[in-house]
Amino acid sequence: MPIGQNRHTHWLGFSWLFVFCFSCAVLSVTLVQSGQARELDNARSDTVALLQSPQHLRIGVVGDSIAGNLGDGMQKLLRDRDNLKIIKFAKPATGLMRDDVYNWQSALKDFVRQTKLNIIVVMIGGNDRQSIWMNGRRLSRGSKAWLAEYERRVAQFMKVLAEADAKVYWVGLPVVRSTSMSRDYKRLNQIFHAQARKHGFTYVGTWETFIDENGSYSSFGPSLDGVKRRLRKEDGMHFTNDGELRLADTVARAINRSLSEIKTAR
Repeated sequence: MPIGQNRHTHWLGFSWLFVFCFSCAVLSVTLVQSGQARELDNARSDTVALLQSPQHLRIGVVGDSIAGNLGDGMQKLLRDRDNLKIIKFAKPATGLMRDDVYNWQSALKDFVRQTKLNIIVVMIGGNDRQSIWMNGRRLSRGSKAWLAEYERRVAQFMKVLAEADAKVYWVGLPVVRSTSMSRDYKRLNQIFHAQARKHGFTYVGTWETFIDENGSYSSFGPSLDGVKRRLRKEDGMHFTNDGELRLADTVARAINRSLSEIKTAR
């Protein structure tokens, strides 16, 4: 075979291989986008159902600065509904491991007693990645003793919520830019999920909502209108306006699925 023809044959083979690989990549992205589109369509459907509900609901959003993002998002999402009132109780730079900084146990009791809520949405724990001293002993973050103490505190916190006569939704921590923080958040989410089940609360996962097609953190993602936008702020943790709405929508969907279980007489 002439040298030129051999090169031509190799080039054709490479071209077809490139086209095939490119087509597979496009198909993969299309399938991911189609899946995201279906998810967003379902989200809009669930949220619309909540927006159209005639029930008068007082919804408390409790927790740290990420809960503040969630509360802002829910206020924007439900802003046109006079029968759905959002009451934020968010304290930045607080958590369940430093009672000396802010005593959530005591503050929660007062908040629940004063507001008479139908629904309580909790999102907390983002600031709890720190070692503590107990009885003269240092409990290193993530150790067995630390995790046992953290679970005890979560259970105490949930016990107060259980006495509120309201439907409780515990929202899991989202994936963040830091790999080590994300790893720790996954462990905390396991505790939240298990304790929520024990107390009869609804656990709302957020992890899948804010990962890319590879299962990794991404600052960008589909907004509620299906357009790819920045969802997270520069710190790799908190949410932009579009991110707040996606987060709020995740919770609104969970609330809609159990509307029949929510008491409205107050």
